[in-house]
Amino acid sequence: MTAPMPSPETALSLAEARDIAVAATLPADSFPDAKAALTHLHAVQLDSISTLARAHQLTLTARLPGTTGQAVDNALNSPEPLAFDYPAHALALVPLADWPLWAFRRRATRRRPQYPDRQARTALLNRIEREGPLPLRRLRDGTEAGAGWDWNPTKTAVEFLVWSGELASTRRAGGQRLFDLAERCIPDAFLSDQASDDACLTELLGHAGAALGVATTDDLADYVRIPIAIAARILPETRLAPVRVEGWQTAWADPQALAGPARPHTEPLFLGPFDNLIWHRPRVLRLFGFTQVFEAYKPPARRKYGYYACPLLADGRLIGRADFSRCETALIIQRVNLEPGAGSNAPTAFTQACRTLAAATGHTRIEVADHAMADAVDLAALSGVLVTDEPAIKPPLGC
Repeated sequence: MTAPMPSPETALSLAEARDIAVAATLPADSFPDAKAALTHLHAVQLDSISTLARAHQLTLTARLPGTTGQAVDNALNSPEPLAFDYPAHALALVPLADWPLWAFRRRATRRRPQYPDRQARTALLNRIEREGPLPLRRLRDGTEAGAGWDWNPTKTAVEFLVWSGELASTRRAGGQRLFDLAERCIPDAFLSDQASDDACLTELLGHAGAALGVATTDDLADYVRIPIAIAARILPETRLAPVRVEGWQTAWADPQALAGPARPHTEPLFLGPFDNLIWHRPRVLRLFGFTQVFEAYKPPARRKYGYYACPLLADGRLIGRADFSRCETALIIQRVNLEPGAGSNAPTAFTQACRTLAAATGHTRIEVADHAMADAVDLAALSGVLVTDEPAIKPPLGC
């Protein structure tokens, strides 16, 4: 039975909710290191596309000014790893301390029909026990074709053993996940499946609320990737407070976010397409009036914004987006779109955000592709401004 929802006592305007949401996910006071940022977000999405940078690098460097994606990966792959890979939202980096909270999903995985049979599990687990952590390509032994989205039998078995908690991945070699026995790579202090499903979900929804600041039941369910009905049943048991938000239905807020004035990040910043702030498209539209799309999997002729378009956050609003690629030393602007009403300061914000992105991705200059398209931005005028400390040298496309 669903617990009755307490009557909301706090009313928020949409502008207040937006400030709280940005401050929760991108606070004005940056995090001291990758571990702190990851601990606050509780999940940082992974993705294999590297046109600009890896998804997790963009998410974490956005919260660590002055840090590069390479520094983030060095921290994640340190002798004492910070996280394990798990389908928490999509496949994501999850803090090691959160291992006990995903027991509900590990138990559910073992009940799924795709869960490998005893013979397949034993063969994989015995091999990894003998040989140590192995990447998927070694586990395939060249006997099975397929990569990426192609889930052949070995990949299917390995992923389900990760989801069930028998295998875990806490580090990489050459960009490839290394799979090991969970008991060898998850610290003993965290290696537990004792929490009940409801206890797990109560804690996880509380974490989601802290990471989002203020959110609907739908938003919170999406963060943890559970059915809305289950989230609605559990939320009254969490530490989150019911609130009223202008134009929304039922909403919940982190009490700490309501305790004082919101202090959101204000410096112009490009967000990676998989950034936590823009995970849930209905929430993005509701908060910012901004339609978030990801067009990498569309045919080129059907792309409106580009292959890897990154939204531009400035003064707490999403004011546009730019499609980026890269070469060895240069960040390349492929296309720019600004939102109606972006404001007269938009070109300055765009320039500043490009510089920040170039530094975070380890590029020394910014270039504009010959075929670049823009609306409301004069890329020809901006190109000279955007070059960093080097002279403006036009490279061939792709450098």
